[in-house]
Amino acid sequence: MINSAFGQSSDPYRDILFLVERQRFREAAPLMAKLVQQHPREAGYWHLYSIIALALRQAGKAIEFSQKATELTPVNPDYRAQLANARLRSLDLAGALKDAAAVESLAGISARTWDALGSVYTGCGDLVKAQVAFEKAVALEPKVIHYQFNLATALRGNGQLEAAEATYDKVIAATPQDCEAYANRSQLRKQTPERNHIDQLKGLLENNIANWRDEVQICFALAKEYEDVSRYEESFEALQQGANLRRQQTRYQVEGDLQAIEQIIHTFSQSGIENASAGYDSAEPIFILGLPRTGTTLVERIVDSHSAVRSAGELQNFASEMIKLVIAQNPGEQLDKQRMIEKSIAIDFAQLGQDYINSTRPMTGQCAHFIDKLPLNYLYLGLIAMALPKARIIHLTRHPMDACYAIYKTLFKEAYPFSYDQQDLGRYYLAYHKLMAHWHGVLPGRILDVSYENLVQNQEAESRRLIDYCGLEWEEQCLQFYNNPQASMTASAAQVRQPVYTSSVGKWRRYEKQLAPLKALLENGGITCS
Repeated sequence: MINSAFGQSSDPYRDILFLVERQRFREAAPLMAKLVQQHPREAGYWHLYSIIALALRQAGKAIEFSQKATELTPVNPDYRAQLANARLRSLDLAGALKDAAAVESLAGISARTWDALGSVYTGCGDLVKAQVAFEKAVALEPKVIHYQFNLATALRGNGQLEAAEATYDKVIAATPQDCEAYANRSQLRKQTPERNHIDQLKGLLENNIANWRDEVQICFALAKEYEDVSRYEESFEALQQGANLRRQQTRYQVEGDLQAIEQIIHTFSQSGIENASAGYDSAEPIFILGLPRTGTTLVERIVDSHSAVRSAGELQNFASEMIKLVIAQNPGEQLDKQRMIEKSIAIDFAQLGQDYINSTRPMTGQCAHFIDKLPLNYLYLGLIAMALPKARIIHLTRHPMDACYAIYKTLFKEAYPFSYDQQDLGRYYLAYHKLMAHWHGVLPGRILDVSYENLVQNQEAESRRLIDYCGLEWEEQCLQFYNNPQASMTASAAQVRQPVYTSSVGKWRRYEKQLAPLKALLENGGITCS
């Protein structure tokens, strides 16, 4: 949201813009602080200061600076949209949605601002409004490919897969170096021998892609398309190339996660849970969790198809509210991951439950039940059970090799860094398996395990069991979950638009030779992989 010619000048504002354009935000920040001190009534300066603060991950300051800008010039759509974005980044979704709605009431909204609003709505989980905003941005400036890309992403999430593919085609035609567009397009449907992008993707790799992130995306896309057309050897070769490169570019050490899981098991012992304070009396939440790619999105769509349930998507709210309480209870103390776990069992659980429920209101309204489908919530099951004793908890299980292979072949943006190496993946799986056994031991009867294999092979019986566990009357539309219009931004966004299929069961056996190290590691840890 900045318009300027950039370069060195005698004008300090233009010099700051020069730094911002080059993402030198730390250099720009002190210069901007001096400038707003000298010109406290200049709204544009406060707006730029907010942009700088947000780039430095200082969401609180970004909100403060945007508020100053909007107070000085209330009718500027750019300033209000930046405030909405800052609120989103601070996880104030209610405030973000309110400010986004306020922008729409203003005159003279530019394509750039519509695009910014679309990003805010996407972050708040409202892909319907996001798509409308992106469509308006594209209508105003159809040649700006960034707007087209964002529209394609919203179309994908809203299940308009053919339109999404056509839009990605436009993006690729205009910017053939946009590797993320190729990767996203490959996920929209099952490729066929007659209709695929294999030669195009191979050509990109043969031309020696300079950026490692781009190369990783093309490798994963090529692996997916090879698998779709049953070229399994070539698929795993491309997948392993991409996974190895991705692993080389991270400093992740699986030992840190393993130690955290051991600390969770030690802290949330039977006695620790029994001595905890009482929780918050709400039966609204339905937590659907488990390792990624194990069927959590499928179960979400089935349960969300019920008239009394609304899905809020993959919420970060529970962990966020827990962290806020721990920090408030231990002011000034340095809390690393281990200390955070230790301190978390001593917080006010009724307060945690209430804070969590309140934080979800922008996404859940006042529906009888809502779904929180963050897979990683298995790490917080002790806290969830104590803070929300009436919450339903659904845990997805899947054959360990199918689960691990599905994780290995998925390119996650930031989450699940253990997924790109067979040894990391196997060790993490063993720790996760131990943690879930612990939760079942200390929380008997609180967790409903649902087998992915049973669900796809006995859809109606398992769906009825799910709905009954949630305390709801059966509704036939739960069997037609693929007609559910609810948006999805997960890796399963395309699959959940189809009826149940069983073709993913046992898929790992296509790669039994290549996955032998993983299988051996799991079996040595006591996991049956036959």
